[in-house]
Parts: sequence; C-alpha cells; structure tokens
Amino acid sequence: MTFSKLQLGCFDKPLAGWYNTDITPHIFVSRIPGLASLLYKSGLTSEERLKQHQEGIFKNVHYLDVTKKFPFAQNTFDYVFLSHMLEHLYPWQAEFCMREVQRVLKAAGIVRVSVPDLDKVIASYSPKSAESFLRDFFESEQKKPKNQHHWHYNEASLTQLLLDKAGFTKAYRCDFQQGNCPDIELLDNRPESLFIEAVK
Repeated sequence: MTFSKLQLGCFDKPLAGWYNTDITPHIFVSRIPGLASLLYKSGLTSEERLKQHQEGIFKNVHYLDVTKKFPFAQNTFDYVFLSHMLEHLYPWQAEFCMREVQRVLKAAGIVRVSVPDLDKVIASYSPKSAESFLRDFFESEQKKPKNQHHWHYNEASLTQLLLDKAGFTKAYRCDFQQGNCPDIELLDNRPESLFIEAVK
C-alpha cells in the first residue's frame, strides 16, 4: 500500500493521491473494454456515464464494501475521508464502518465525515409538503437500497458515533472546506453539509 489517504464512497469523484473506493458497478464496467459503450447503446447507462468511462474516471476507483472488514492492515492511513455515505448505511453498519476506519488509521490519524445536517433538514420541513420532504429525506425514489437514505445525523449523534462507538479520542465540527484534512478544498463539494473531523 503506497497511499496514506483513503477516500470511502467516492463514486465518480476520485482524487489523485488518494486510494479511492466505492461499491458502484461502474468499477467493474470500466475493467471490460467496450462494455460502457455497449451499455450506452443498449440504453442501460447515460451519456454522462459513458463520457466518464471514456475519461477513465472509474478506473481510478477500487471496490470496497464498508459493511465488511476493510482489506487493510491496522495503522495504514494518515487520513480517511467520506462524504454523504453514512446516511446510506443502517446504524449498525455505520458503527462497524467507523470502527474499521479507526482501526486502519495511524495514531493521531484524522477522519473527515460529511453528511446531510439533520438539524437543517428538519428545520426545512413544512406540513404543506410532507410527501416531498419524506421523498428527499429517505431518497425513496432511488430504486436500489444502497442509494436510499437509512439514517441521519446531527452534530451530537455523529460525535457520539465517532467518540463513544468507534473509539476516536477527539471530535470537532468544521466549516465547509475548513479543517485539518488535506485537499478539502477539492473534496468538500456540498456546503450545506455537517462536517466533523475526528482524531484517533
């Protein structure tokens, strides 16, 4: 392992210098020459995805299921980054994932987590638009369970997950593109999110 930085759930936003991971099937499509073009011609993928394959984006992404033990030794990485991924996991899966993050981080290593801010989301609720609120809250129109929302966090609950359940020693809230994680001006792309960093 030559990387010191791990990105989980990057989808189509891998970043140079990071070991970028996801579970998207586009990883496997990218390994088979001509398959992306065939899927596009068959109407099974979009023009946008085809262009991404032509640019080689998914060739820079490695498969990693965060609900299973990570294929890395203890104390491997200095930094781990995950954005808008935890809400797609059930609580017990998120706990397992963050314990694995803590395991593969080196001493004093940092994880940066961004998720939808539950407090902001709840504050936006209007009784006049309950159904649309719930569709967005759960991402219920997504056909695949992995793309739906299964849980949400605010500052208190995410901090509790990191400190009490995953075993980090310190956690603190950050602003958009501010903090101690490297490359956050490139990694952070959703300013409305809740950002928490934690130290092993």
